[in-house]
Amino acid sequence: MKRFVLPLLAILYLAGCSDSNTSLEQELKAAVTEGEAGPKGYKTVKLTELTDFEWDKVYYFQPNENKWAISDVIGFRWEGDDIEPNHRRLLFVKGEEVVSYTDYDYTEFPLFVYGCQNDRWIYPSSRSEFATFKYCIGEQEVYTFIPVACAEDIRELMEYECAEKTE
Repeated sequence: MKRFVLPLLAILYLAGCSDSNTSLEQELKAAVTEGEAGPKGYKTVKLTELTDFEWDKVYYFQPNENKWAISDVIGFRWEGDDIEPNHRRLLFVKGEEVVSYTDYDYTEFPLFVYGCQNDRWIYPSSRSEFATFKYCIGEQEVYTFIPVACAEDIRELMEYECAEKTE
């Protein structure tokens, strides 16, 4: 019996070791998915208002990025977890320290962060206001997240409205 219980406990312990900021993930999800788009076709989310910590930059990472690739992008050594398949990461940095990050499962929360001008997927806190709206490609719902200054760059996606769901 011990032969099965000890490995199971070890797996459960390691699975619970993630330092991903789940409360930030929940606040981000609510800010993006709840409410209606405004007259411009999108609503705005101020990322600095969702965080309870100071940060200089936020980085967006795609699935399967390892700690070495993350370290190369942020410019200092990252000792955290690699990004799991189907997950995305928002990583918050102040100076040369990671102050928080949140991982989210794209299959459960299809939020896609769009690049903006020359700072693709690296955003300073001084430009933390993002445009967000939902669009659909077939049955797939996707939520956008792009700095307001670049929202017009993806305006054509606003035309891909989602069909009303019937039960």
